[in-house]
Amino acid sequence: MSYIKKYLQAVLIWILIIPLAILNGGFRDYVLIGSGRLALPISGIILCVCIFAVALALIPKIRGCKKRDYIIFGLMWFALTNLFDLIMFLKQGKGFEELLQAYNFMSGNLWILVVLTAFLAPIVTAKVKKLM
Repeated sequence: MSYIKKYLQAVLIWILIIPLAILNGGFRDYVLIGSGRLALPISGIILCVCIFAVALALIPKIRGCKKRDYIIFGLMWFALTNLFDLIMFLKQGKGFEELLQAYNFMSGNLWILVVLTAFLAPIVTAKVKKLM
């Protein structure tokens, strides 16, 4: 399988995570918000689980991968997740200072865990599924 096809498949799998992230945000804003300070960390954990579930279900379907491919998939997912978040912040009229606050886990925001999960999910999936 060509490199381009493998990496395109990995990007398409990542794109499937976007609706889950949006639904998770709605769930947080309309259901979990009554949980007060717990809404944000619970939402972060739910999104991490969703990312791993998608990776476990679909990453093994990409054939002909080597260890470095899974690492590159993780780097791509990490970059795409951060880029998507940046675009959403800018679209909402928020600045970089507010964006950086999302990475402050002391405030209860587990976004740093989400982006690390995006990086690790393809790699961990490959190890769990014995693909590498």
